[in-house]
Amino acid sequence: MGLGEISSDCVFCRIAAHEAPANFRFEDADLVAFDAEPRATPLHVLVIPRRHIRSVADLADVDLAGRLVLAAVRIARDAGVTSFRLATNSGAPLQDVFHLHWHVMAGGEMGHPAGIAFSRRT
Repeated sequence: MGLGEISSDCVFCRIAAHEAPANFRFEDADLVAFDAEPRATPLHVLVIPRRHIRSVADLADVDLAGRLVLAAVRIARDAGVTSFRLATNSGAPLQDVFHLHWHVMAGGEMGHPAGIAFSRRT
């Protein structure tokens, strides 16, 4: 399979093609955003490109990269949150589904992604 093709073995490709169920939050010609299942936080949405790109390490399209991030910000804004986490993983064991996806997460107790404790300055 070449870069950018649709993979029939990929659940995210099937979701983007409306061949697998999902609760969609946003769609356009190139991107899809849908609720993550299971959720790790009260707001947990995945933003993906429609075309199959294995991971962020394989993302070469600067315009698409920017549009993915802007879509994630739109999801957070539409959900009424101003403080949120935007994260992606690349490769095993961190990446479970090998289709580029950004996690938009807010609410709940997340802590620092690297496990670092920090204090807030007032």
